This record gives sequence, structure tokens and C-alpha cells, in this order.
Amino acid sequence: MDIKTGSILKINGLDAHVIGWIRYKNTQDGNKTWMEYRLKTNKGERWLSVDDIYKEYSISWAANNVRGNIGPEWHEVDKGRQVVVACGGDVDVENGDAADFIEFEDAEEEKILSTEIWDDGTEYSRGEYIEAEDIKVVGYEKPSVGSSTGVVGSIIALTAVIFTFIIALTILLIPTMGDRTISDYLKQDQRFSYVTSITGNENQKADVYENILSYATTDDTARDIIEGIEGNTESVTQKDDEKDGDIAIVTKKEYCLIYHPEDEPEKIYIQVSNRKYNYSSDNSPYRSSGVTTHWYRSHYYSSSYSKDSSSFSKTPSAYQSYSGDTIHNIGNGYFDSYSSSVRQSSINARNSSSGGLSGGK
Repeated sequence: MDIKTGSILKINGLDAHVIGWIRYKNTQDGNKTWMEYRLKTNKGERWLSVDDIYKEYSISWAANNVRGNIGPEWHEVDKGRQVVVACGGDVDVENGDAADFIEFEDAEEEKILSTEIWDDGTEYSRGEYIEAEDIKVVGYEKPSVGSSTGVVGSIIALTAVIFTFIIALTILLIPTMGDRTISDYLKQDQRFSYVTSITGNENQKADVYENILSYATTDDTARDIIEGIEGNTESVTQKDDEKDGDIAIVTKKEYCLIYHPEDEPEKIYIQVSNRKYNYSSDNSPYRSSGVTTHWYRSHYYSSSYSKDSSSFSKTPSAYQSYSGDTIHNIGNGYFDSYSSSVRQSSINARNSSSGGLSGGK
């Protein structure tokens, strides 16, 4: 593949700009080599792995919240010692840097979990396999490079521009940081397609979107939404802690349900609304099964009704005489931990002028 620093890619609908690359060799597997490309996307940093020898391609992202907690659903598929033999662009390695690595796959051999043990710490990443034809080079943007003369002056000028930009951006963003809603995120992200709206009581409505990625799960969708709102959640709960099961995300203002529609279980729907909609209406989620509807109502009542009763005390509630099940394990699981990690990473990013990870990725 003709990919280099500056290449503009489209990977399964994700727009990406290549800002750096690393060529590794595995010294414990006949010095096999492969390429890793650092990508800048509107979803944050991603890494594209290209192994033309074994015809394996994947895209991954940092997942340091794993912290060594690798469950039985993962099985080891590769390991060795990776050594940097060449690199370019914006990457935090040099030729000769090395790390031990272990790679895991899920049972379907679609998802990836990787561990890299560098001298200064261990890094984890999650990812998924893709096909070579999913990677398309759609353009090129030449990286800016300082001339051989006047370099110091150029650096000073560039620093001044960046400093001015940061100050201006900070002034603009401080009032709204952390206020991005799930609704805004779903409207703006090209992976989600609007399906319909459901009208409830008190002029409230819920919007329904579909995740158009055929290989996505409810787990993937929840992680994407959590990242999109920078981890600003009150609770995230998965039904019965089952993989690819229904997931509810509660924020300060919104209630979001991620589920499979009853008549097309291969699809993923996301229903999002202001919490006043849930408080005042007990409509079933759009095209949901009876099981999903039952869990949805039980979860809302258990997670949010008490607090919403104070916020919307003058509004008639559809749950005033609710006598159904209650759920006790609200949050406190993997996704709440993931939200906390994303939220802390976002705060750290705002407070720090440095970027990137300590090792190769």
C-alpha cells in the first residue's frame, strides 16, 4: 500500500490523516516486519497496522484502562519482541527502541487486545481486524517542514501562532467543555444514521439512530458514545453483563438505550432522549422486544426516577405507580470504569501541552 506521512485515508467510513509511521520487526519470528501508521481522526488517535506478509490489517486505539485485566474471552495468538527499524513523522520512538508484545483475539477472531511492555511502562490497545479493501487512500496533505535556513525564526513564529491559537481556543471552549450531549454526537458522527423519532408526553421526544457499521456490537457502540462525550456519564449499565447485550447510558441530562431491534437482531439501534421524556412517558423503545422493553423500564426506574422526581416535580410521571422490577447493579462495572478512564484522559489532555504515549503507541 502506498501510504506515507500526509496521506489522507478513509477506513470503513472513518476519515483519517497519517501523521507518522513505524516499521517494526519481530526478532522472535524470523525478523518478520510490518507497518504501523499513526492516524489523526475525529475519533481521536488511531493506529493502522498493515502486515502484507500475512495479509492482516487492523485498526486500534489506546485502552490503558485494561490494566492487565484480560478475561477468558481472549485467547493468545501472537507474541514476540518488536524492534523499531525505521520511523518517520510524529511518532514517539527512535530506531532501535524495542518492546515485548502479546496479542489476543476474541472467540470470533474479529476483535484484538494487545499488550506492549516498554522499558518505561506497559501499554494496552483494543482493535478490530479489517480487510485490505477497507483501506482507501483518498488524498494527500503535504506535511509542513521548516526550510534549512531561518529554522530558528520559523520555530519562534510557529510557537507564537500556536500559543495565540491555544489561548483563543481556551477562551472559546472553557464555558462549554464537557457539555457535549449524546444527541449532538450521534447527529455529527457519520457512523450513525437517523431512523425516526418517538413523541411522548409533555411535548418530549426520543430520537432513534442506527449504527451503520455491520461489524459493530452494542459494546463497541457504547465505547464510541462514551468517548464522544468525553466520559461525562452518571452511570453505564449492561443488561446481565452479557456481551453485545442491551446497554443504558445515563448522563446529567439524557437517557440513552443501545439495543438490537426485535425483527432485525443484526442491527443496532440507539434511542436517546432528554430524561424528562423517560420520566413523563413509558413508551416502548422503537421496535424493541418485550424483554428489552421490560429491562429499559426497570433500569430507568432504578437508575434515574428518584432524582428526576425532584427535577420534574411539576410534571406528571408515567412511573408514579410503577410496580415492576428494580435493578440493583446500576453501573459499577466495566463501562463505568471505562467512562472514568476516558473522562480522566480528557481532563489530562486539557491540562497538558504534551501529547502521545510514552512508548511506541
